[in-house]
Amino acid sequence: MMSVAGVITGDIVDSTKMDEATRRRCLSAIEACFTAFGDCANGEIYRGDAFQIYTSAPDQLLYMAIKLRLSLLRLEPSADVRLSLSVAKATARELPVRMSNNSEAFLLSGRHLDAMKSERLTFSADDEAFADDGKMVCSLLDDVMSGLTVKMAIALDVWIEDSSLSHAELAEKVGLSRSAFTRVINRANYAKVENVLEWYQRRYHRYLAG
Repeated sequence: MMSVAGVITGDIVDSTKMDEATRRRCLSAIEACFTAFGDCANGEIYRGDAFQIYTSAPDQLLYMAIKLRLSLLRLEPSADVRLSLSVAKATARELPVRMSNNSEAFLLSGRHLDAMKSERLTFSADDEAFADDGKMVCSLLDDVMSGLTVKMAIALDVWIEDSSLSHAELAEKVGLSRSAFTRVINRANYAKVENVLEWYQRRYHRYLAG
């Protein structure tokens, strides 16, 4: 049965230039995200450094993408992923990934990953207005995330896991003082990330209503 779904197709940037220990740490971080996303998401790594996630909760797609990037960016400066997000009609992903799925969300996600060059984050949808808005916002978010240091990525990662916690509580998780944590997370532009996540939720529900 076809329904609106979210798909992320991605790969590790320059994985062939990594030493084996770093590559394995990156793969473990991606697999940990699959587990953390829970039953609403189905993910698999294939071809060594590529992966795909299908989710029946596409309103969470941008959160998942941000979490994936932060999980690698917090490891070391050279660790990152390319992510192609899509929201469109799809049938559920069957694993393993080598079993083809030609529904729209999968086709869009894979096609736009192949077209990516220096960017690390792109967006597509079967609704033209949603696709245009999402691609522009993801491009701006990409600029913010590509400028993160390891320390900024760690701070942003613990914040996005539970943004309801105070800065003092989050600082304790990473072994910083409250004031130091606040300085780091402000430099990471967490308020902009929060605004983008809120925008995506509103825009996604408008897309469904249309």
